[in-house]
Amino acid sequence: MYRDDLAATHARVEQLQRELASASSQGVQDKQRIAALTAQLGHVQQALARMQQAHPGVAMPGYQSYTLPSRSSTILTLGILSLVACSVMGPIAWSMGTEELRRIDAGQASPMGRGSVVAGRICGIIATSMLIVAGFVVLVAFALASGSR
Repeated sequence: MYRDDLAATHARVEQLQRELASASSQGVQDKQRIAALTAQLGHVQQALARMQQAHPGVAMPGYQSYTLPSRSSTILTLGILSLVACSVMGPIAWSMGTEELRRIDAGQASPMGRGSVVAGRICGIIATSMLIVAGFVVLVAFALASGSR
């Protein structure tokens, strides 16, 4: 089965639903046409269900809803800003990236932004490491400065 077959079946379902709604809303209802459209819609929906059962990995964009919105652009922005402007944002980008990857793996968020999430998380890890090294250097500098007095 190809993605085009699934898309065509989805399009046919939508077309039949529009025609059925149109036929039902007219002042003079054509009972035979409504019955024929209802039967066709039932057959196409059964075919669609069979196609999706036979190929569960194939999903059409826009037809699968996720419980949580994607935060990929936010994580990438925080990761880049943590490298460029403020290292304190690094741990935030790291933790948000880890949580978003968990959500993507659980199917709660769209996998489309996975690359941005990984990039933002890596930037956050690097910025956090730089923050720790800078903190250690400052601590050693204070220790040497107070020891020389």
